[in-house]
Amino acid sequence: MMEQSPGTSQEFSQDMKKVIFGLAELLKDKKAQDILVLDLAQLTSITDYFILATVNSSTQSKALVRFIEEYLKEYDIRPLVKNDEYESPWVLLDYNYFIIHLFLKEGREYYQLEKLWSDAPVVYSDEGGLL
Repeated sequence: MMEQSPGTSQEFSQDMKKVIFGLAELLKDKKAQDILVLDLAQLTSITDYFILATVNSSTQSKALVRFIEEYLKEYDIRPLVKNDEYESPWVLLDYNYFIIHLFLKEGREYYQLEKLWSDAPVVYSDEGGLL
């Protein structure tokens, strides 16, 4: 897991934000849709960010998980929980500081995490980039 360096927690937070926005851009480059990053830091203690994306198929979801893992390997970040049942409408990768949710369209519509966490500020959208 990415170690907190001797720098400040603010530096650690900035480094993680760079990683998170890099992940959002990676998902966009790999043709995921409706990408949102929600800032949950002030709303819950379970994580600081949700990264949400819609995928077209379980094959695309599987490929995205590989791309995500390769990207995060550069930062020595590994998931705490990996629910990658590719036939499921929802793949979840929990990295503690952030959780990635990859949904098939029907799963995204059914679970509606954006609605459940509607109080969370949207800090990235694939339509507008960083907000």
